[in-house]
Amino acid sequence: MMSCGEALAHLLARHGVRHVFDIPGVHNLEMYRGLHGAGLVHISPRHEQGAVFMADGSVAQIV
Repeated sequence: MMSCGEALAHLLARHGVRHVFDIPGVHNLEMYRGLHGAGLVHISPRHEQGAVFMADGSVAQIV
């Protein structure tokens, strides 16, 4: 049976998401497990503001 985190990761991949920026912590463990199986790149900075700037920069380069 697929966990909620695995289902979320596969749903994101189906919608064209390639990179996931997150705030590290135990609250994301199930999602971490699903990211690898869905082929998503997981980027986890040391601070939440870093995640925002990194995500914003990557999206700005795409658009």
